Amino acid sequence: MSEEMTKWGVSPKFTNLSLIYGLIMVLLSIYFDPMFKIPFVPYKFLVIAGVILIVAGLPFYLHALVTVMRAFEAGKLVTKGSFGMCRHPVYAAWVVFFVPAIMLFFNTWLGLTVPFFMYVLIRMMVDKEEVYLEEMFGEAYLTYKKKVPLALPIGWLK
Repeated sequence: MSEEMTKWGVSPKFTNLSLIYGLIMVLLSIYFDPMFKIPFVPYKFLVIAGVILIVAGLPFYLHALVTVMRAFEAGKLVTKGSFGMCRHPVYAAWVVFFVPAIMLFFNTWLGLTVPFFMYVLIRMMVDKEEVYLEEMFGEAYLTYKKKVPLALPIGWLK
């Protein structure tokens, strides 16, 4: 069996790398102000869009976080709710909702590259979690994996 997995998975490393990249993008945006401002969109609309993203993402994130923590402790595979939309909804909440909202508040299109960077990180790093889940749940996870996308919550589109 692969090395022991904690309930945090690859999250600490993913978070640190994401924060470093995000901070660099924000600092570049501030230093080179106004070069990276989002043009032709009044700031109040960016704030409204950011608030909408956070309001939409919060229940998705909280459901995913509480569910994965409970499931990990119980040794159960979850495939419903936010986990029916994507296999890694905790990461997805940051990529789809929270980080884009934060970057809209900063009014930086350069900052909007951060979610793309984070998605690439997920694709590169989540294999460790996927292997653990395959070993832990076998065919049930493999079947789930075939039906549900990795990290973008588009499972509800089916």
